[in-house]
Amino acid sequence: MKTQGQILKNLRSSLALSQEALAEELGMSIKSIQRYETDKSKPDTYALVKFATYFDVSTDYLLGLLSYEGDLKEKPNIIFRDGKYNAFYSHYLKCIRSTAVDKDSEYYWVRSEDGIIGGQTMWVGYVDETCTLDVRRLRTVVPMLALAECIRICGRPMILNEVEDAMVYRMYGGHAIVKKEICERYLPEFLEDFICDPKEEFDKISRFIEGMN
Repeated sequence: MKTQGQILKNLRSSLALSQEALAEELGMSIKSIQRYETDKSKPDTYALVKFATYFDVSTDYLLGLLSYEGDLKEKPNIIFRDGKYNAFYSHYLKCIRSTAVDKDSEYYWVRSEDGIIGGQTMWVGYVDETCTLDVRRLRTVVPMLALAECIRICGRPMILNEVEDAMVYRMYGGHAIVKKEICERYLPEFLEDFICDPKEEFDKISRFIEGMN
């Protein structure tokens, strides 16, 4: 579970704001922002409401009582208000509509749904000598081919090229084609080895294929 400081930092990063810029916007000191984001102190009710109003989220989300998806369900009008999209949803749409990739960079295809993370992986060995559990590791993909395949099988993924893209992806999840260096720095959990039962994986794929037919 994310700490309140991590939630505040992710929100600020998602809007590409520096701590100085956010402090000025909210009429707070930079030191206060720094202490909140490092969990060295907690915002009082007044500051909490200021953050919620500015970022257009609920105080329950800031307190860690709701996921961002839960916040959208509880407060659906935060997606579209006063004739424009919420800033995070707007950024999400930008990433999911994008086809822009850096031809000189490597990319991964990752997935985060219902608290489970994964992606396009390669087999690297077995857990032990019984050979019952596989060890798999994220592998790089050809981004445009991965994009086309993801659209065909799962729907359009987000394209993550910048830190702000990664922060918004943490809020929305789903499938994403992410630049390797961004994944390594801001989504490192996807680079940990995955332990899986090959039979369960085969059954999942079979059920998925059956659902498509």
